[in-house]
Amino acid sequence: MMAEEGEKQTVAARPIGELAPAEQTLTIRQLLDLGGSTLDLRVVAGQKGLDNVIKTSEWNRPGVAFAGFLEVFAHDRIQILGNTELSYLHSLSPRTCRNHIKRIFRYAIPCFIVTSRYDIPPEITQLAEARNIPVLKSGLPTARFVAYLAHVLEPVFAPSMTVHGVLLDVYGLGVLLLGESGAGKSECALELVHRGHRLVADDVVLLRRRSKSVVVGSSSPLTKHHMEVRGLGIIDVEALFGAGAVCDEKTVDLVIWLEPRQAGKEYDRLGIEDQKRTVFDVEIPEYVIPVEPGRNLSILVEVAAMNQRLKSTGFNPARSLNERLIKHMQTKDESRRMNDEV
Repeated sequence: MMAEEGEKQTVAARPIGELAPAEQTLTIRQLLDLGGSTLDLRVVAGQKGLDNVIKTSEWNRPGVAFAGFLEVFAHDRIQILGNTELSYLHSLSPRTCRNHIKRIFRYAIPCFIVTSRYDIPPEITQLAEARNIPVLKSGLPTARFVAYLAHVLEPVFAPSMTVHGVLLDVYGLGVLLLGESGAGKSECALELVHRGHRLVADDVVLLRRRSKSVVVGSSSPLTKHHMEVRGLGIIDVEALFGAGAVCDEKTVDLVIWLEPRQAGKEYDRLGIEDQKRTVFDVEIPEYVIPVEPGRNLSILVEVAAMNQRLKSTGFNPARSLNERLIKHMQTKDESRRMNDEV
């Protein structure tokens, strides 16, 4: 039944499922590999501690800790030493400076990163070598370095999970195909790649929340650009179809659930109601497509993607038709009443 005039219906969003979060850690060595050039980093001391683990994307400036207040010292974070911290240390007598630095080094700190123009006190480098705590130096100003550091760390420590499905770029939209094993996800994805769309991930899709309303999907590095197709085995999509047939990551804009047609189940025939799927508390539009012999799933997915692009502009074809039908019926009823009055 079509909606009443002016009514906008939305189906309650359902979660994507019970998924285990991916492990989120980073070593200092990996930080250097990921952002060494961007962050302009070099190792000054503590080379043996490059396998120390970073467990959070947050960082700390230990100025108050150097002054002696350690009650709320966030020692498990990257410690950034800028002009403020080092100018304070240089203002102290050698003995006082040494005592303050020793108190800091009692804690298990992942690393220190110096962004100051001041020389690093020798006590810091000596204790760093003794405690295997890396001291890194960057030539960037502190404010710019912190902005770049956040850009490097946030993708690593963003909330993440893995899901069984296929992620593709279809007409510029990230389309996540979900469904039970054997529903035809990989076969549908292969047909879409053959039709010119791009594969992001098959079988295991890594999802990360980049911001409050953005979920990004990518592939496992081990299975990147590969697909498993029943009857064919493992295929290398990039080798078969070229570099233009694959994509490293994509924002998830649409979820399509594939399932064998269930007798007696009512499927959406109008498209007036908006169905949603929740991922990290982010609501993503969803279509449920019944699978049965003779249906061309790849074309249905293409049309679903194009229709979603149209909806994102504010135009819903089903609601537009519904409104026209309602207006037509109202006009017809009004005309009938006028004729009855005459």
